[in-house]
Amino acid sequence: MSLREYVFQFDDVGIVSRIPYAKWCRVLEGEASIDAFANQSIYIAYAYILVENRIPNYCPRIDGAIYYFDEMGYVILGRPFYFDLLQDLEEYAGGAINLQHRKNKKAIAEKYRWKLKPNQIQQVIDYIWS
Repeated sequence: MSLREYVFQFDDVGIVSRIPYAKWCRVLEGEASIDAFANQSIYIAYAYILVENRIPNYCPRIDGAIYYFDEMGYVILGRPFYFDLLQDLEEYAGGAINLQHRKNKKAIAEKYRWKLKPNQIQQVIDYIWS
């Protein structure tokens, strides 16, 4: 079995569609643009799928992210929701809690992440196994 990452987009009406992974990587790296996403914020779901013989077997996790696009259809920040892990490790190792770091981390999480509702998770799962 191997682990694959599938990328899905939710439109304004709530309809889910799959984006090819290679194309999405080019968009995040700034090598390609999507004209339909110009000046919009797009809700993306990352589904991590265990695949056996090219057939989806199990989906252990689905994450949500929000991406913002400029007027040309290029993503403004690629994968902006990762934060300074060294600062986190320093706090957990017995150091003092840095309140400003925690506030910045929360602000980034609120701007660039979203939690999928149960019906949205079901839509992604139905799309994978259909």
